[in-house]
Amino acid sequence: MGTETELKLSLAAEDIPRLLQHALLVEPAKRLKLYNTYFDTPNLDLTKQKVAVRERRVLRKTLLTVKTAQRSEGGISQRSEWEAPTTPGQFDFSTLVDDAQLAEALSLKADQLVPVFTTDFSRRVWTLNFRRATIEVALDQGSISVQRDEHTREQAICELELELKQGNPATLFALARMLSRDVRLHPADESKAARGYALFLNKRQTPSKAESLSIQPRTSTVAVFQYIARSCIAQLQANERGIQSPQDEEYVHQARVALRRLRTALRLFADALPTGFADRWSNAWRDIAQELGNARNWDVFCTEQLPLMDHDLGEHPELIALRSFAHQRRLEAHEAAKACINSKAYSLNIISFCEALMNLKDNSDNIRSYATKALKRRHKRFIQGARLAHTLNAEDRHEVRIDLKKLRYTLDFFESLYPKKRVQAFLRSLASTQELLGHMNDLATAEVLMSERDGIVIDAPTAWAKGRMSAYLEMLPSALKPVIKLDTPWDK
Repeated sequence: MGTETELKLSLAAEDIPRLLQHALLVEPAKRLKLYNTYFDTPNLDLTKQKVAVRERRVLRKTLLTVKTAQRSEGGISQRSEWEAPTTPGQFDFSTLVDDAQLAEALSLKADQLVPVFTTDFSRRVWTLNFRRATIEVALDQGSISVQRDEHTREQAICELELELKQGNPATLFALARMLSRDVRLHPADESKAARGYALFLNKRQTPSKAESLSIQPRTSTVAVFQYIARSCIAQLQANERGIQSPQDEEYVHQARVALRRLRTALRLFADALPTGFADRWSNAWRDIAQELGNARNWDVFCTEQLPLMDHDLGEHPELIALRSFAHQRRLEAHEAAKACINSKAYSLNIISFCEALMNLKDNSDNIRSYATKALKRRHKRFIQGARLAHTLNAEDRHEVRIDLKKLRYTLDFFESLYPKKRVQAFLRSLASTQELLGHMNDLATAEVLMSERDGIVIDAPTAWAKGRMSAYLEMLPSALKPVIKLDTPWDK
């Protein structure tokens, strides 16, 4: 058995000639033609158990390969792998796999295995000695193919695999950064097997929300920060493809949430991280967050505020003109968000940040006491603003809402450290206040967006927004009063 440690990077086919001119790849590559057939039971029992079985044909030789569940460590996948020569169609797992339990389970399924999909690609391979590490670089071009219900579905393969043979895993990101000098290389966590199964199932992508985090009380603060940051990057990347489709604005929203959580975590752990780390990376993610935020603001305006105006103002001429203006600005904002996500700078940001995460030195601080201090600090700041919120202007009131969101995110990070029932009761009590502050912020944002129109000082839609804000301001003191007196789950 071996452990495969690799980083996958997607790239555009037209960028390959430039990549091949890189100084690290000037030596002639070893060339291979690989044809793989992936097998499973008709009910896909193996993929449910996160096991992949394939036959690989290389020239006249056939190899049988078994890979277990992929574990992602900051964008680098690690999995157990067994591979040996075989006779096509013969699945001798007992000889191949030295894990007795897995070998027996696979042997029981052997006579049920059928082809599910194939991958057919050419591979160029270089072996590099890089920063005291040995790394195999493989450039793959070809396709994944599924034959089902008399229909063929295909998906292109164009990727670079960096596989660590010896050395520090962080060097994979360092090498990726070096190779990104002239081309866009984008971290891609999905294996060919995962993409093949998704193609076989004709799986529809859905927006990805933040995962629930489970933290052990004795874990160090740096290790917890790494865990939280990686979960944020995973959520961000899981929504990238959906941002290309403006039909579903939820992808933009969830990607923006991922970046908000990440920047909150950077500030939250600033004093546990190297000097300047939090500021540097918070600034590095800021421009991306702003592009996504602008697209999200126009989405909310067009899907939530305009329908309310339609109900109250009907076919008012000024509202008709506003609809056209908002639609155009929304399209422009989405195009800007797409361009940002598709940029080389964005991909390089992910690569460099994941490298920086892996290079952080661990510490011995206890996360439980650190979390409690952080929550008390966040809560105190929010309560101070909440007591005055009804007297504040829109900008300062927005800061109160941001403080509440930061408190929510912080408790989301650490909720597994405290009694579940008390955490849930606290969050339920905050929900209505957060919703009201959110509506008020949407109205304030709507006024800002409407002010972008040339020559418009105040018109019917702007007056509508101001009137609605006045009604919310009257509701605010009574909404905040019970929140100010809430018992907190970290004080018990």
